[in-house]
Amino acid sequence: MKILLFGDYSSVHLNLKEGLEKLGHFVLSVGTGDGFKEIQSDINFNSFNSKFLNKFSVRIKPFLLLNKFKDFDVVQTISPYFLKSRFFPTSFYYDLLKRNNKKFFMLAVGSDAYYWKFGPKKLRYGPFEDILEFDIKEKNYPYYDSEESFNYNSKFSLSVRGIIPVLHDYEACYQPHPKLLSLIPIPINTDKIKYSQNKVSKKIIIFHGLNRYGFKGTKHVEKAFEILNEKYPNELELIIRGKMPLRDYLNLMNKTNIVIDQTSTYSLGVNGVYALAMGKVVFGGAEPESLRAMGVKKSPVINILPDANDIVRNVEKFIYDKKLIETIGVQSRKFAEENHDYMKVASKYIAAWNNS
Repeated sequence: MKILLFGDYSSVHLNLKEGLEKLGHFVLSVGTGDGFKEIQSDINFNSFNSKFLNKFSVRIKPFLLLNKFKDFDVVQTISPYFLKSRFFPTSFYYDLLKRNNKKFFMLAVGSDAYYWKFGPKKLRYGPFEDILEFDIKEKNYPYYDSEESFNYNSKFSLSVRGIIPVLHDYEACYQPHPKLLSLIPIPINTDKIKYSQNKVSKKIIIFHGLNRYGFKGTKHVEKAFEILNEKYPNELELIIRGKMPLRDYLNLMNKTNIVIDQTSTYSLGVNGVYALAMGKVVFGGAEPESLRAMGVKKSPVINILPDANDIVRNVEKFIYDKKLIETIGVQSRKFAEENHDYMKVASKYIAAWNNS
């Protein structure tokens, strides 16, 4: 099969590409690097080190390279918003892609207008207030809260062959959309991510990756770390750091014992899945709805709420019983291999594409 993966967020498509290629398919990946993460792709629309010049490059290169994006069996875009900008004819460009290829799919991943509009109604809790308070001020969400954006998102989603959610949170927001397909978990190249025994040395090292401050619920982690640092200064090393290339992020995470992914979602994000594959204890979303959507009965992920005291209580369990860290680390790796392995996940995509 000949496959075009259009755009990438947090290396979802990068890991999927590697799984598909391992299964013998031809895959061309296109991206912009996803900002500071510097996600690798075969073709990068951001050609320059200058942000100013890249504003033009990301609008011009898609048309210059359009002939390369023809005659694929499957095109899958990471989001309706991969190329969405004020001065780019997004709908027209995607129409050309659909016309020049056989099947066109989109992922429900990251935030979009459906998540923004329906999330507060369909989910018991989420990052929505924090997004308003923090992320919109940083211009991370320039489109999603407008009626214009929802209309674009709605029209786009109705025009594709299928919508594949990677988390329950996004799946819930698209129900009962007529194009919604079954959830497929986040893929991780478990051949590249090596497991190592999760041993505690002098202090338990706990890490939270700083990325989207509001979406990840970082304010709750900061407050929890203040409490923990005051109560257990000799037991814990607490790190909040981020906005770095993916390779540097993974190197830092590899040196930790516990990883706090995000506080305000039902499901585990990409960074949390990387941590599982490394054999870390992972705090994040593991609500029953999320596990059912994945088709699993239990998870080693420590389910947390957007509440500093809830985070503190869960950390304290490991302070009092450090052996748990190694035990759960083994379970984490096994869970990643069983549910997120890149070839297993790639096979699920092939089945979804063929059956749609």
